[in-house]
Amino acid sequence: MPVFHPVRLPMYDWPEVREATCALEEALQAAIGDALNIAPEHFTPWPAGLDVHESWSEPGVLLTQTCGYPLTHALHGKVRLLGTPHYAAPGCREHYYCSQIIVGKNSSHETLEDLRGARAVYNTPDSQSGMNAFRRSIAPLSDGRPFFSSVFESGGHLKSVKAVAAGDADVASIDAVCWWLVCQELPELANMVRPLAQTLPAPGLPMITSKRFSVTQTEQIADVVADVFLDPKTQKSRERLGIRGFSKLDFEDYASIPAMEQEASLLGYPVLA
Repeated sequence: MPVFHPVRLPMYDWPEVREATCALEEALQAAIGDALNIAPEHFTPWPAGLDVHESWSEPGVLLTQTCGYPLTHALHGKVRLLGTPHYAAPGCREHYYCSQIIVGKNSSHETLEDLRGARAVYNTPDSQSGMNAFRRSIAPLSDGRPFFSSVFESGGHLKSVKAVAAGDADVASIDAVCWWLVCQELPELANMVRPLAQTLPAPGLPMITSKRFSVTQTEQIADVVADVFLDPKTQKSRERLGIRGFSKLDFEDYASIPAMEQEASLLGYPVLA
């Protein structure tokens, strides 16, 4: 039997919620291992220093979580999609989420139009919540020209929030779950910024597995995930992470993500600028 890497949920794995994330990872791994008859000795640690982007397409993936934009772009045809959790964060509904467009607490900006000429920050170029949804929100206002005075990459949602809070940027688009985590775990930071608007909704961050698994096995894994996300034994960790359900999805369900990209381009705003 081939070896597999342990279940890894990296997308919201902040130090403040590491214990809850670890507990949920262990529950998922045990349940999937039982369902597919994968013994503990068939798990091998993730390679040291492996970048999270590289980990998504590792052949040994049993279960991990990625972002919708990579799923529909760099990972297209390279992984199997399971579905996405339901989150309790404001702006989330069933398997959908959005982004909160935030500004400084004392900012004079009240509308998206007010942001013309502002300094924007985003987390990474391949982020649905921090870049693609943000770009689609600004596109109708852009008149086909750069909208912001400057745009820079922070490397992560939390870094973007901190940049706005510190006055190094005027605006950022933050994944609704990340914003909820800021409010729950870092209230002093949350109090330094405020939401100005929400982006259009899209399916939430997808859970994926390796193409090693057949379609039938993929269905089995998705069923196990759904069961674990309803299991009273995982309730404490799920509540800490804001998880309250799971939807099995197909790749077609994520069509709204490339559609946002195409719509922004048709409006003359192909790049966040």
